[in-house]
Amino acid sequence: MTVGYDDVRKWDADALEATATNLSGRRDKLIGLQDELDDARKLPDWHGPAGERARGSLGDTRNKAEILIAGLSAVENALQNASDEVSALKTRVANNDSLAGTYQFRIAADGAIVDDKPADPPPKSRFEAEEYAEARRHRETIRKQLEQETKAILTAANNIDAALARVMRLAQDGEISDHGATTLAGAKKGGEIDAKVVEMEQSLREAGLLSGPPASGHYRQWLENAVRRGVSIDTIKKIADEHDITPEDFQVLDGMEEIREDEDGDGTFKSYFLMPTDISGDDAAKAVRMTYIMNAGTDYGTEGEKTDFAPTPYGSEELRRITDRQRENSWSYDDDVGFVHGNGGRLATTPNGMMMGLGGNLIQDQFSQQGGTAWGDTFMLNIDDPKDPAQQLREVAKSGHAWYEGDNGASQGSLDLDRLLHHEERHSQQWAREGYAGFLASYAWEQVTGGNETEEDAGLSDGGYH
Repeated sequence: MTVGYDDVRKWDADALEATATNLSGRRDKLIGLQDELDDARKLPDWHGPAGERARGSLGDTRNKAEILIAGLSAVENALQNASDEVSALKTRVANNDSLAGTYQFRIAADGAIVDDKPADPPPKSRFEAEEYAEARRHRETIRKQLEQETKAILTAANNIDAALARVMRLAQDGEISDHGATTLAGAKKGGEIDAKVVEMEQSLREAGLLSGPPASGHYRQWLENAVRRGVSIDTIKKIADEHDITPEDFQVLDGMEEIREDEDGDGTFKSYFLMPTDISGDDAAKAVRMTYIMNAGTDYGTEGEKTDFAPTPYGSEELRRITDRQRENSWSYDDDVGFVHGNGGRLATTPNGMMMGLGGNLIQDQFSQQGGTAWGDTFMLNIDDPKDPAQQLREVAKSGHAWYEGDNGASQGSLDLDRLLHHEERHSQQWAREGYAGFLASYAWEQVTGGNETEEDAGLSDGGYH
């Protein structure tokens, strides 16, 4: 049902907030039962099949409680957000009505602009006739302003209504996810994520940046990651608008193996994608961009560790820089993707918008030295001849740390992979700035003269040099 202008006049932001507060209290009481549910499930003195069935039943009860709490959290979050938006919208309605009354207009229940001004008396002079004409022109400008603002108010009202209705429908149908929570408090966070994703999705639709069925797949994962990392809806809309990002763009990642890293176990993970060996250069380049977009952050410099550089904000500007760098290093995709795969190596996309690879035959081994080597947009780890390059790449990505090859094979180091990839991506920028021949020449000159400008520019500590 479409929301009318008079409906918005009657909306009550305080009632929405009161309902949200009530739900919050009920949810928190349920969360307080965590210890009781856990203790009840132990049943230490009850052995045998009946005891196992009882423990299983109590486990099911806790799982249902997690889903219930996720649903309550989603609805509470949606109600609170609706309350805030309704409060702001009511102010706009009051200002709109006031402007209408000042110029003897009235806004009808359906949003139509009604002119209540009596007809002007016949002018007594040419001067008075001109005054009447000027007043009519000004009132016509006000009418158009009222029409535009009324339309905007109704659009916003219907979006508020749609977002709240969708969350409530999802909760009623038990479709709010607890996002793998193992505690009732964790389920609360899962529900909040789903509510904020609905809000974000509705905002994208309102801006004409999303259409069709509800967000799913990697597109929805993008929105979830943005919520987890606190990325604003304005940032997401700017990326979608300036780079024409649609759900179809994420299809390049479909069928690729996703490798997740969540070293600290807080549920906010980063995704790498293992690329198939027959992928084209164009698809590899797009997969790299979409991996950067989907992750909504790299974690470089955000976890309290000392880094060589301040973190670069996630957003449209950084995506544009990555895209420009890819264009300058196009040979990495046109030639090197096939070269690495053709010589037995494997490649994965990374959260910071480049490729990471390892393995391969003797020819491929020459292209990775020391802890690894950046060639254009590709960082090749110096792990030679692993039995299974794909498995080794999985282990590296999942660990969240740099890996090195020693006398006993590959082993995990202490350096954060976020920092190492930031270092290597700065090398990719150097390749893009100087060109293929120019970079090789300047690097060779440093080796002859004993200079170290290339590594210093990329960050010595981030690269593991000290």
